[in-house]
Amino acid sequence: MLCVRLILLTSFLIPLINCQTTYELLNSFRFLNEGSISKSDIYEYQYEYVMYTEPENVTRERFAWVEEIARPYLYQRDPTKPLQCDSSPLLSATDLPGADFLSIIPSSADPSLCHTLCCNYMSCAAWSYAASSPVDFNDCKKGQPCCYLKTYIPKSLDNPNIISAIMNRTFPYNHPPTGLRSAVPLGGITTGSIELRGDGTFHEWTVESQSPASGAKYGVVGDALLAIRLKNLQTNETDSRLIRTHPHHDLQGIDTIRYHGSYPVSKLELIDYTLIANMDLYAYSILKPGDLNRSMTPAIIFSLNIHNPNDYPISIDFMYNAPLSVQIDQIRLSKNILQQIASDTYIQCISLCDQNSLCASWNWQNMNNQSTCILYSDIGNNVYLNGHVSGIRGQWTYDKSGPLVLDRPGHMPSNGQYVLWPFLSSDQTMSATVDNNLNNILSNFSTYGGWYQQTEIKGTGANGAVSISTILQPGEKKTLSIIFAWYFPHHNWLDLPLDNYYSLLFNNVTTVGQSIGIDKDDNQLKLILKDILTLHNVYFNSSLPNYLVDSLINSASHMRSAMYFSNGDWRQWEAYDCNDVDSVHNDHQRHLPYILYFPETEKNKMYTWAKYQQADGMIQETFTVGCMGDTVPYDQHGGRNMGDVTTIFILETLELYRWTNDFNFLKDMYPHVVAGIQWQLSVSTEFGLPEHLECTYDIPNMSQYPTTTFNSFMHLAALRACMELALIMNDTNTYNQCYEPFIRANKQIDQLLWYNDTIDTGYFLAYTGGQGEKAIFTDALYGQVLAFTYGLGPLYNISIMKKHLESEVRLADTPYGLRMLTGREPLTNPQDNSIWMGASQDWSVLNLWFNMDPDSALIQSEKGLNLVRQTLNDQWNVHGLYAADGYGIGGKPWVTSHYGFHMVLWHLPFALSGQYTDLAKGILLFSPKLRSPFILPVLISNIFGTISSTPLLNGQSTYTFTLTIGKLSLNTLAINNAKYPSTVNLIAGQSIQWSG
Repeated sequence: MLCVRLILLTSFLIPLINCQTTYELLNSFRFLNEGSISKSDIYEYQYEYVMYTEPENVTRERFAWVEEIARPYLYQRDPTKPLQCDSSPLLSATDLPGADFLSIIPSSADPSLCHTLCCNYMSCAAWSYAASSPVDFNDCKKGQPCCYLKTYIPKSLDNPNIISAIMNRTFPYNHPPTGLRSAVPLGGITTGSIELRGDGTFHEWTVESQSPASGAKYGVVGDALLAIRLKNLQTNETDSRLIRTHPHHDLQGIDTIRYHGSYPVSKLELIDYTLIANMDLYAYSILKPGDLNRSMTPAIIFSLNIHNPNDYPISIDFMYNAPLSVQIDQIRLSKNILQQIASDTYIQCISLCDQNSLCASWNWQNMNNQSTCILYSDIGNNVYLNGHVSGIRGQWTYDKSGPLVLDRPGHMPSNGQYVLWPFLSSDQTMSATVDNNLNNILSNFSTYGGWYQQTEIKGTGANGAVSISTILQPGEKKTLSIIFAWYFPHHNWLDLPLDNYYSLLFNNVTTVGQSIGIDKDDNQLKLILKDILTLHNVYFNSSLPNYLVDSLINSASHMRSAMYFSNGDWRQWEAYDCNDVDSVHNDHQRHLPYILYFPETEKNKMYTWAKYQQADGMIQETFTVGCMGDTVPYDQHGGRNMGDVTTIFILETLELYRWTNDFNFLKDMYPHVVAGIQWQLSVSTEFGLPEHLECTYDIPNMSQYPTTTFNSFMHLAALRACMELALIMNDTNTYNQCYEPFIRANKQIDQLLWYNDTIDTGYFLAYTGGQGEKAIFTDALYGQVLAFTYGLGPLYNISIMKKHLESEVRLADTPYGLRMLTGREPLTNPQDNSIWMGASQDWSVLNLWFNMDPDSALIQSEKGLNLVRQTLNDQWNVHGLYAADGYGIGGKPWVTSHYGFHMVLWHLPFALSGQYTDLAKGILLFSPKLRSPFILPVLISNIFGTISSTPLLNGQSTYTFTLTIGKLSLNTLAINNAKYPSTVNLIAGQSIQWSG
């Protein structure tokens, strides 16, 4: 018999939140990563071999943010182990052919220069020198000396014209702590972002509408800084510090900062025994699933939690400085010169531009061996150029009762506003200043705790700073908060002006601050924190393993590169270094947090993909084509013929319909689904399987082969989705058109692609054709992953699929994850032998659905994600591909930064809970893979909650369904076939409970 109980949580949860202080709410954030950075640490960049990745400093406008062949990667140097490089003995008349990652013309015909070059590149394992290069090769020219740097040691050959050496070196470099290579990107969705790193520095600044379609990001903004001043009110002793471990200014820093990140929150613990207060700095932005407009607030909030542990009162001053009128190491690209004026300092350029009413921007650079201010009548795109400085015309304003605002009038992307604005209460005071000299700002702050003599500001200056101050009695705890907000309404795509959507939500930067109640009290601040905590708790309060909780929460930071324009278009780069836009296959790898948090964004893209569908029914690959080159005009759609584009469009139509119960959407998409099926069948006529199609795994050029397992399973999944959609639409003809090819495709996979390599083992071949090789491809069953999550069930014989997964580990496992393609090329070839971040996750997803023990099933997923989380300590810059062993850089980033391939990890919670969702029918079912007791997330578009199970003595279990976000109505709810005996109508904060 079922025992039923309705639990109302709303009545006591909301008062509990409301009675908590801001300090307590901040202190309740949880984190599953940390990195400790100390002032004695030494950090250095080392150059490493890559195919291509995103650089910190971008030197080209309207171009992919890309760096090829070699890139600097940050390391921590062990001072007890000096760098030593030894190339002796030299191998005369010896060549080491192959393995070249760089070929460089040395400054003179001296082989010792090759040794020096090789020592400078961490990836260099050996080198060869030719006094006269036999042919043009990479950067070397025929007839000139050449150094060939190699990532591994190839087999030697006799060659009288070559000298070679094997590099013997010490490696005094370790991976740096979490929070230094990357950190949580802060800023509203689609409004740009900034990273506050674990040493207190600000990086990756894109809030001025920078993108590969316009200007470059600001890689490092060195003079953006936070500082504190503590005063013992008994002795009047003061202590002023920058919140930095390695300060480059007049104030002392912090001994150690411990960094943590849970998107969209960064926490910096300030650890220093000489400080008279305990302090934690939080930096965060607004994120509220189900409320995209709210989540597009262009702001970062800095909140300092202070505890006075002493038996005497103290005062605390907290400041933020932003150098918003100068961009160090940046140059503006413009030909519209107004004036060129010799100037020894870039500071003079600010006033010179202000004095010329036609001046819109300026550069400070060397002209004819003279430092010169160049004034422009327009604002060109910025790019990185070391030693140069640029700026934009603007004016600061402040009065004692209001915020400090920088206004840059105009209609270009860099025209807009910034605001620095403390949250004030009755026991807190603020001050503000503008100054060209940062040391003046810091000196006055250190002396007075602020700049209280400045009650009104109207003018120019390189830096703007605000402070907030209060007093803490013995044992007291308080929070000081400063908002840093921006309003840059204009966005250029090449020469096409596109306003940012958030410009429709706010009139100016002041209204941004007012939208979170900064001019009233901190109640809105508490709501912001509560919204984030509510979301985080769905994951933290579950039985999911820690590595997965951490990865789910932080992978949502991938939204950093999304764009939303006032014309209603939602767009996102594949990656900043691969500058196509919303390629269907890449988008689907990352789309689950989007469809869950903000499902309207996925529908937006679906309508656009449908709009650009070809006459033959093929969905085009991407809205804007390109990668690693010039950015093309907006929505110049196109792409390749692919096996995971039209298929995914069909699958996502079903997914969105079932998860959002939007029949109008289905009616709009269905004609495009039918047309897509016709195309899918037309490219599968010879074998009954897709023929010569590309897929997301494009580097190995799989389209050269007649058919592949990857595309064949995508074909199966699309045909199954087609059948489901045809049933919903009562379309018998289309159902039959999909059913019969589905049966044929299964038979053809069995005949063409299955291979038994022993009596007991076998696997699906990566492809047919080739040279007779029997290659295995990991992630070949991706179509089955999608089929399970979207409720389509198994596409093929389960026992055969399980054999294939066993063979993936048997034949393609590495210490870093599953190798992409094994058996075609030697392991020294990175084209095949790299780790694509989806395969290990999908292996775990499928084995969970196949009822493998969860701990065993999650081994591959955990290994792949922990490489980034716990070895490289770089989880806010997950790359698409990592190197395997065999070519000298095993486990290091190999291809494309800030990528979404790993985000197929979002299929894991669905596999663990066995969630089946069909809101159109009012059905929600779970078949959890964990034994009772457990708590698991419930994830539906705009709807979040948990299911839990507690075992009973009679062998049954008590099940609880708790709704955390959204509202939910169901006809059928069941866990482990124990059905809730009534319909369900819940709002956030309510639970129901039953036994079975």
